[in-house]
Amino acid sequence: MFMKEHDVLSLLYQTEIQRILSEKPATRVVEELVVLRGKARVDLAAINDSLHGYEIKSASDNLDRLFAQQAAYGKVFDRMTLVADERHVEHAVKLLPRCWGLIAVGIKNGKPHANEIWPAMRNVDLDRSALAQLLWRDEAIELLEYFGLARGMRDKPRKTLWKTLSRELTTEELRTFVCYKLRTRKDWRS
Repeated sequence: MFMKEHDVLSLLYQTEIQRILSEKPATRVVEELVVLRGKARVDLAAINDSLHGYEIKSASDNLDRLFAQQAAYGKVFDRMTLVADERHVEHAVKLLPRCWGLIAVGIKNGKPHANEIWPAMRNVDLDRSALAQLLWRDEAIELLEYFGLARGMRDKPRKTLWKTLSRELTTEELRTFVCYKLRTRKDWRS
């Protein structure tokens, strides 16, 4: 008996997400968070003062896209965790970067279980441009205004706003604002 993706997601909510919410109640949880302007979509994201992504590989999945997903997620997530069916773990260990966490999931005695192999470590290689692209246009302008960079920018395309933000702000400044905006956005899914 194998767990399907929705079973793994449910188990994640019961374990990891419950733990995170008990430590940081203001966390927003988003399924299928789009990054890099739609080029990638992480299965689950926990957003508080940092971004933690969870990529699920159920028994029916394979690890073929993992390399491309690592490159995409590594640009925006402070921490990433692969949540993989036990049958994928041996192969995943060889593929994962050192900073990614790994959780093995499976069925034991007829019940779903999760076993953290190792925790995610902080990613120090965030891409400011990719972070800026997580902002909506009005949010990008708000940030430009805060830093006194909005003059002549209000009618520019989003790409120009994002480029200016990624050039003028530090990674920490940008990451802090992006986390705040994603966590507090109205009219958005969670």
